[in-house]
Amino acid sequence: MRHLWPASKRSVGFSLVELLVASSVTAIVLTGICGVYFTIAREWERRQGLAQANTAVVDACSRLSQYISQAVGVELLTRFTSDDAIAVNLPLDSPYANVYAPVWSGGRFRFRSGSWIVFYLSDSTGSYYRYGDILWAGTMTWTGFPASVVPDNSWSMYYNTARGRTEGIKSLRFSMSSSGTRLIVTVTALATYTIGGVEKQVSHTRVVCLRNAN
Repeated sequence: MRHLWPASKRSVGFSLVELLVASSVTAIVLTGICGVYFTIAREWERRQGLAQANTAVVDACSRLSQYISQAVGVELLTRFTSDDAIAVNLPLDSPYANVYAPVWSGGRFRFRSGSWIVFYLSDSTGSYYRYGDILWAGTMTWTGFPASVVPDNSWSMYYNTARGRTEGIKSLRFSMSSSGTRLIVTVTALATYTIGGVEKQVSHTRVVCLRNAN
């Protein structure tokens, strides 16, 4: 009679050495895959953060430049740090809205002083007394200033979801200088983004000439 012996242990399973080798190879492969994944994720995070920060500072400088360039005069203001807000004196409107009409005075045409608008950073309330990262505009008078500042929700578009608002600004700085007969205002906006727990900064500067200054 023939006896059928079971197959040897080597033919039915892996040895301890083979299991260790397989585990090591798997760990190496997984480590490489995870490394690639985290590298791609961090690069995506960097690009997203950089793009948002760039958009914020460029938009802020562009919007401010539109008003400053039309101003008859400006005043730099200090809220929390030196020159971190600006009051802009727009020319007096003609009977037609947003059409600035100079008058003849002193042997030349001059723009008349109109309303004052103040630009600053605040939180969602728009309060002139609060710090935040949203760019706000407010109507104002010098009588009782700064209590006279009234945030303009329409300009800041805080409640307008169609276009959104300019936010994410870490700081604003303004400076003035004279170039010939024209006043020059330099606007610098700074935003930040975080990569791997490290804060990065992006800034944008716009030099604006007051073309309506008398």
